[in-house]
Amino acid sequence: MDKKAVEKSYQDGIELIQNYVTDYLVKNYEGIEKIEWQGVGVEWRSSDVFGSSMLGNYVDSDVKVFVSADKFFTVDFTLAEKAEYNNELKKYVLEDSMNPANIDSTIKTGLENAVGKFKIGDQLDKADSEKMKKGSKGSPNAQVIYNLDIHELNY
Repeated sequence: MDKKAVEKSYQDGIELIQNYVTDYLVKNYEGIEKIEWQGVGVEWRSSDVFGSSMLGNYVDSDVKVFVSADKFFTVDFTLAEKAEYNNELKKYVLEDSMNPANIDSTIKTGLENAVGKFKIGDQLDKADSEKMKKGSKGSPNAQVIYNLDIHELNY
């Protein structure tokens, strides 16, 4: 595979994750104003041509979940942890770990980190975090911004 084909494969895999997570959040969580995906981060390592990112290693997508116009928390979804490349189908398929219980746990941890000791900047306070809760009404009016643009991961 050439680099463009590999990147397209990553985009297809991340698109599966973005669609699944967005659909789940919008249908099952109240208080979401906006869901904004941050693209496809790839860390090419060690190879002159592709690095060691082949088939999902060091590929992720961050999502900002807004509970107001300017208050959000960020969650990271790594391709290798949430999807698997199926050689027969020649594409990524979601892992069994991509399920409601694990998404709920990821969201809970993201909210706790945003207001706790790992708080970055002025993202959320406790009152902001309480706006978002699991509920049958969901957030059908949430604005959703998908992004499958490839960017290099930097640390």
